[in-house]
Amino acid sequence: MDIFYLGTGASEGWPALFCQCSACAKARELGGKNLRSRTSVQIDGEYKFDVPPDTYHHVLTHGLNLSNIKHLIVTHCHGDHYYWQELQHRSAPFAHIYDDTGLDVYGDVWVEELADWERLARGGIRFNLIEANSSYDVGDARLHAFQANHFIDKGALIYVFEKDGISLLYGNDTGFFYEEVWDRLKDFKLDVVSLDCTHGEDDVWNNHMGIPAILETRSRMLKEGIAHDETIFVATHFSHNGRLLHHELEEVLNPQGFVVAYDGMRLAVSKGK
Repeated sequence: MDIFYLGTGASEGWPALFCQCSACAKARELGGKNLRSRTSVQIDGEYKFDVPPDTYHHVLTHGLNLSNIKHLIVTHCHGDHYYWQELQHRSAPFAHIYDDTGLDVYGDVWVEELADWERLARGGIRFNLIEANSSYDVGDARLHAFQANHFIDKGALIYVFEKDGISLLYGNDTGFFYEEVWDRLKDFKLDVVSLDCTHGEDDVWNNHMGIPAILETRSRMLKEGIAHDETIFVATHFSHNGRLLHHELEEVLNPQGFVVAYDGMRLAVSKGK
């Protein structure tokens, strides 16, 4: 499984659009892995989690061809993860896609409610309703949806994505998992766990997470057999309000068994690795 982190920042990006804080100033000065666009991940060139407002930036920066994406999985309807208006550019005259089999979008009722699906259908886009505590065939993959601890009024989802014998938990945006989610995760043996670390070292457990919460998540997964000794744990979705720059996050998290994601990071995961 090829897991391509296109963006690793929170809603405002890092450096944030209008911000003068020291964390943003330092990120502008250092550049490189400290520059974080809005979060999205691509898998095996055909699957994508979320469509943020930085999608065109991702296309240019990472040399993507989004016509190859067949399945778009949406975590929730917040604009930094679901800028649905960008999908309008999949239809003519904005795009000319040959031998097109269409694009399937997966999301909850709030994702469905927000977009103009009649208009998007002109670009071969189809909506598939996803509900928490349910499982779905998504191309050659299997998708399992769970309720995220985030955006309580309208809901958000986290996912286990299974393909070619590899299980990935895509866990942002969310705080520490609900107990009913922990119970359901006992049915899995995860190979990759990607977690929200919006708040850096701050002790935040609801809506998003900080380092204390993701460390406890890793510890509990290993203790309960949800993860194994070779499971890759990834921290992503960082905000400037968490203050820690990339090298500072690595100093804290690498010794604790976490990879710190950055824009453009790729993980090649195969069974037994």
